[in-house]
Amino acid sequence: MSDKIGPFLGTWILDTSASEFEQGEPPKSASLKIEDNFGMVIFTMNQIDVEGLVTNDTFEAVPDGPEIKLGKSGLVDAMSLRFEGDRNLVSDARKGQLTIMKADRELSQDGTTLTVTQTVHLVDVDSFTNVTVYRRAQ
Repeated sequence: MSDKIGPFLGTWILDTSASEFEQGEPPKSASLKIEDNFGMVIFTMNQIDVEGLVTNDTFEAVPDGPEIKLGKSGLVDAMSLRFEGDRNLVSDARKGQLTIMKADRELSQDGTTLTVTQTVHLVDVDSFTNVTVYRRAQ
């Protein structure tokens, strides 16, 4: 597994000018750190919104492994993480039997850009897609 996850590992910095937000305001700045802890992939996200509010979040899962039960936010019950080919790392979050969020992390051919297409389905409201572009930190 670590051979497949290797290209995704590292710290990624959000390029707000290359990103598109259907839901929410673009943050002032954001970073995404992806680490491998003996097969468990740890995602750490840090964000500063336009008003200066700092948000930090983390989650972990095993790619192509069992679904992970979540209870922290109450918004979702479980999450799964899987590889789709060599350049896409995809997570699905669900509430009950309904998938309410999908995040497709696509790595560029040269490994310097990570494009995250995240779709959120708000039941009985609408679906929104944010496309965030991250550049590998030097």
